Amino acid sequence: CQPHPEGLGLARAVEAALRRGGLPPDAVGYVNANATGTPFSDASEAAALTRVFGDGAGRLPVSSTKSVHGHALEASGLLELLVTVLALRHGKLPVTAGWLGPDPQCPLDVIRDAPRPARTGHALTLNAAFGGANTALLVSTS
Repeated sequence: CQPHPEGLGLARAVEAALRRGGLPPDAVGYVNANATGTPFSDASEAAALTRVFGDGAGRLPVSSTKSVHGHALEASGLLELLVTVLALRHGKLPVTAGWLGPDPQCPLDVIRDAPRPARTGHALTLNAAFGGANTALLVSTS
């Protein structure tokens, strides 16, 4: 039930999505994170993003739409994919509702307070499930 503390499985999923899409990590301009709001899982996800994006992870806009629509169990991946597609289409990156403040274990650029303009044509939506089932879907407008 717990992801690897260094985010190894999710990092492999992100790397595979980028490889299949033929994109370098710096082409991605937004991540819709799995972000269940649990310290261990969120820290693992931040570690995965840092592993893949290096120093750029702290400048990559990230939000969790679960904080808005709730955890829909098996349907969460589909909801988050739709939100990510619509965010790119409409040019607005969604907020993370209920964000209480920075976490030193998650040094990411969390979108809070208000949507941000999308300045990208490529985004990732991430999901992590029990048993190490990690998914990273690359969404592109081009």
